[in-house]
Amino acid sequence: MPVVKPMTIELRELAKSYGRTEAVRGISLRIEAGEILGLLGPNGAGKSTTILMLAGLLTPTSGDILLDGASIFARIGEWRRSIGVVLEELSLFEYLSVREHLSFMGRLYGLAPAECRRRADELLEFFQLAEFAETVAAEASHGTRKKLAFALALIHSPRILLLDEALNGIDAVVVRDIKDLLRRLAARGAAIVLSSHVLDAAETLVGRCVIVDHGRIARDEPIERIRASGRSLEEAYTETVRGGGAAAPALSWA
Repeated sequence: MPVVKPMTIELRELAKSYGRTEAVRGISLRIEAGEILGLLGPNGAGKSTTILMLAGLLTPTSGDILLDGASIFARIGEWRRSIGVVLEELSLFEYLSVREHLSFMGRLYGLAPAECRRRADELLEFFQLAEFAETVAAEASHGTRKKLAFALALIHSPRILLLDEALNGIDAVVVRDIKDLLRRLAARGAAIVLSSHVLDAAETLVGRCVIVDHGRIARDEPIERIRASGRSLEEAYTETVRGGGAAAPALSWA
């Protein structure tokens, strides 16, 4: 992935409602080139909805998303070509093989045939998918499908990666390799947003933690500041979403 030009992504009072349900309630934050941002929070906090709006797959009820000061929704095609997305709910073509998926996606992004084949072969090796290259998605395991979705997000060398629970279901060795890759991409200027409610992967990867709860930002802090305070990410997270880190309700039989 080549070094990308500096950029700033800004979420400005971003909100999304479904009827009377407010999933996201006015989130504002900036994401800089070279940053790995952890978007953390409990189930139903608004993480996935925020990622879907960032991906241009949901239109905000109010607010905006800006790239270098201009709304992404005014040039949504250009925005979608610049991002790679791995969603919790995988969208694959059930009767295309793993290799056919990569070939199709590469052509969709305008890669020359030889370059598309080269990148596909490299991704098959990196994600340990080579032995499943001719397997159709409908017959692949969940882990294989998840690794394929990750490979598809990377084939066009995106300058922005949006990852929603993207590491779940992938074997530990490949997760370690993915983490190393994400660090290298960020060092070259990519902006990466990792949404998760699992903290182990986030603590060793992200540089900044944004914790959302009930659709709002409850905490925005560099991971190094959390460590410097003598707390783990788990402790800071629990303190934030449970109000001072109160104990869980007791079970009479446990």
